[in-house]
Parts: sequence; structure tokens; C-alpha cells
Amino acid sequence: MANNRFTLTSYDPVYVTSPEVRIPEEDIRAQAVRWLELNVCKNGEKPRMTDAWIKQHVEGIDTVEQLMAFIRFNMYKDNREAQKLADQDAICRELATRLVEELPQDVVQNAIYDAHLRFDDMIRRNGMTLEQFCQQRNTTPEQIDRDLEQRTIESMREDSALEAYADSRHYTLEAEDYYAVIPGDSIQEKAYKRQRIEQDGRLQGLTEYALKVKALNEIMENAMIRRTDDVEYVRYGDVSSEVARAIDADKEGFVPLY
Repeated sequence: MANNRFTLTSYDPVYVTSPEVRIPEEDIRAQAVRWLELNVCKNGEKPRMTDAWIKQHVEGIDTVEQLMAFIRFNMYKDNREAQKLADQDAICRELATRLVEELPQDVVQNAIYDAHLRFDDMIRRNGMTLEQFCQQRNTTPEQIDRDLEQRTIESMREDSALEAYADSRHYTLEAEDYYAVIPGDSIQEKAYKRQRIEQDGRLQGLTEYALKVKALNEIMENAMIRRTDDVEYVRYGDVSSEVARAIDADKEGFVPLY
């Protein structure tokens, strides 16, 4: 939709309620048992989730609850990326409600058609028929069509809202903005890929994507967020900074689980 110009009703910070992504306690308990098997048990020994067994075998941990707290702490640290993606979805969805213009119907229909082609190709590559896929997911072809079309339109609206925000900010892109969206293990590799993209005539697409990513980062940083309706909103960038500072202050507490 590069030839369409979009605007928003407001460019003020977005306010959202985004619940905490919870990990089921049974998953945490299963991970605790696995951690004991890998780090505590001798060959052939099976762990026991009792206070007496834990106190005897695990240095510095005396009870099952202490072990669960340790595992829970680390699993939620590893779960930060899932939480960030959930927050991003909520923020972008709310931003899209501010979109002034309607999406061009011909563009929407082409996008839905392409989405169906990708879905059909995915099923074939997995060696399934549509009927088998529906049976596996306990759904119907009609529901799949509705879900696919809804997700496509939502994605297009969110993408257009980010484009509108980027246009309003009149961003200029530095090399680092391109490197932030180009995969690679080093600056040299990213610079080489950017050069190839430019030579192939694909720089405009990369530029549009980098602008929207820059807009998303600013929107996320300034968004006002809360986990439940009965608490105050806080600035998302401040929450992210607090988490980062907590990790820096207690690096030894964030122990890898595997």
C-alpha cells in the first residue's frame, strides 16, 4: 500500500490493558522436575518433589516452594519475549482503531487472495488436505476462511497505522536503522546485505519496513499500559527499563534452565 497515504485521528500515546502472559503451574512443576533430573540427580536416580528430598539434595534450597519459586522466576524471565509480543499486539491493535481512511477494497481482496495461497501451500508442504487440517484443529473450512480474512485485514490496518505514524514523524533513517531490521551476526554482514538489497532494486521496500519498525519502537516506548483494569497505567518504556535494571542488578538470579 505504498501509494496510499494514511492518517490517524490522534498521535498521542496509546492506552491499553494487556494481561500478563501466565505460565501454567503444571508446566512450572514439570520444569522443576526436569531441572532436578539434569542438575541434581545421579545416574538412574529419580527426583522426589518433597521438602525432605529437596533439602537433602539441593544446595541452598530447603523446600519444594523455594524450588518452585526459583524455577518460576527463571521461566518468567525466559517468557519476557512472549509478553513483549502480546503487549505489541495489544498496542498495535489499539493504534489501528485511530486509522482515518478505509483500506482500498482491491488491495484488501488481493491480500486475502495471497493469504489463501500461502495457507494452501502450507497445508500441501505439510502433506495434509484441508479436511485433515480441519479435523486436526477441530474447525471447519468456513471458519478458517473467516479467521484468515479477519487476520489479514487486522494486519493491514495495523500496518497502515504504523505507516501513518511514521509519516507524521518525518523520520530520517541512519545506517543503524537499516541494520536493526536486517538479519546478520555482524555489522559487516548486515552492510553487505543492505548493499545487495540496494543493487537488486529492493531498497524502497526495506526503507518502508525500517520506517515502520522505528515508528513501532517509539509507539511502544511511549504507550501507557496496565495489566488489569483495577491498576494505574504506567509508561511501557519505564516498565521495560525497570525489568532491564532488575536483571542487571541480579544477573546471577537469572540462571539458564537448560
